[in-house]
Amino acid sequence: MMAFYMISCNGSYTDFGEQYKKILYIVNSDDLLYENEHFYHNEKDSITVSVYCSGSESIGRDVSVTLELTTQALDSFNEIRKIVNPDFTKKVLLPESHYQFPKKKAVIRKGEQYGTLKIPFSMNGLEVDSNYVLPLKLISNDQGYEINPKLNTIIYEIKMMNGFSGEYSGSSTVLPGTVRSVQPVLKAISSNSVRMPIHDLVDEKEFLDTHYMVLTIADDSTQVSISAWRNAQIRDFGESSYDKTNKSFELNYAYTDQNGNELVIKEKIRDLSVTDEEEY
Repeated sequence: MMAFYMISCNGSYTDFGEQYKKILYIVNSDDLLYENEHFYHNEKDSITVSVYCSGSESIGRDVSVTLELTTQALDSFNEIRKIVNPDFTKKVLLPESHYQFPKKKAVIRKGEQYGTLKIPFSMNGLEVDSNYVLPLKLISNDQGYEINPKLNTIIYEIKMMNGFSGEYSGSSTVLPGTVRSVQPVLKAISSNSVRMPIHDLVDEKEFLDTHYMVLTIADDSTQVSISAWRNAQIRDFGESSYDKTNKSFELNYAYTDQNGNELVIKEKIRDLSVTDEEEY
């Protein structure tokens, strides 16, 4: 109302200048740990970190900000989480051989509020059961702007995915007819293969050596081959398939249990992201 009054009386607009000071912070750093999905098929993948400059006015010139790797933040994070949860699996620093961090600078261009730092990296050869992260800290900028001390650090976690990984639900039948409901988690291990627990096994780390198998999906995304993960006793019966429309698997295999008995399995599972009413 006052602005309207001044314009009406004076025929001009008064610029009150910047109402909020400029402060820099890393986007998505409010919880410190930030998880993002990355897919094996993306050969030119990168970790992208965004820096934001707050304020009531756009910046008048480019701002160069510098970020650095902070292993101290990662160590503190792991220690605190372990105290809170003894079963916590610590986050692992992404090996230097798997990323390139030459620039360490992001630029917020004149008239904009965001700047991004892209760090090229590769998932090939990473251990599938490790939780890899890259911890980064915003340390300086060339315009002397304030940096928010509570939002200056991010622990960026890489969630390794492919087009077949995720949470599934369905049924697993021990022939000739014992049916059980299953909810396996399929974990990406390459661009076209996933690891999953055998039959009705709950996804538990202590059985990794003996009760997991690998599904490898052919290039046509229909045919599926089954093999053992580590020391599991698996026999592929063939004719297993993947339906990319329903995101579902039909699997035919046998495994030998701890008593030496071979159990013949027919399993039908579907990705939980599919929401129609058909049951598997």
